[in-house]
Amino acid sequence: MLTNINTYEKFSSNVFVSRETYEKLCVFQKALIKWQKSINLISKNTIKNIWERHFLDSAQLYKFVRDIKGNIIDFGSGAGFPGMVLAIMGKNNIHLVESDHKKCVFLKEIAMLTETDITIHNCRIEDLGFINVDLVTCRALASLSKLIDYVEIFINKSLGKKQESPKLLFLKGKSYYSEITELSKNRKISFEEYPSITDKNGRILLINKIEKLNTEYD
Repeated sequence: MLTNINTYEKFSSNVFVSRETYEKLCVFQKALIKWQKSINLISKNTIKNIWERHFLDSAQLYKFVRDIKGNIIDFGSGAGFPGMVLAIMGKNNIHLVESDHKKCVFLKEIAMLTETDITIHNCRIEDLGFINVDLVTCRALASLSKLIDYVEIFINKSLGKKQESPKLLFLKGKSYYSEITELSKNRKISFEEYPSITDKNGRILLINKIEKLNTEYD
């Protein structure tokens, strides 16, 4: 596990950002610590390593999203990881989906403080109306099978408005392999996996294609 990434030089040695962007991430971090006292935004045992466990963990996804032209949806955004971080880093057209009203108020506060253009949907994933998207992101929300269920529910709302389904970009922990094995029992998936720079046992999964019962939604 990386430690002490709480300076511009150390953070940028892992994922490069401008000083202006880093300063905005600092504003985000300070506000999160303040709000954490009244609402549970992140696990208490991750606060001491907040820069590695949350900010750097999210920022490492930027290289996968920077060339995406269309909308990006972040399922279960929580305190804004990874969606808000990616937006602060300069990615446009990001939609955060979070069912908890207080967390959405927090996300709006961060967007205002950092002058970040982002769309926030205060609703359950199942209740989100269809949006034409190119990529779905998610971090620490549910098992891979459950995440795919959410995506399929979302895609089924398209009513033919979109011919191709989005790619999926998920941060997964050490259980990623068993989750892939379980998912493979009823779906055929085409994916790429990359090491996480913040978790030696974790992986970044980029899913390009999924087939279920011989029916593609890619």
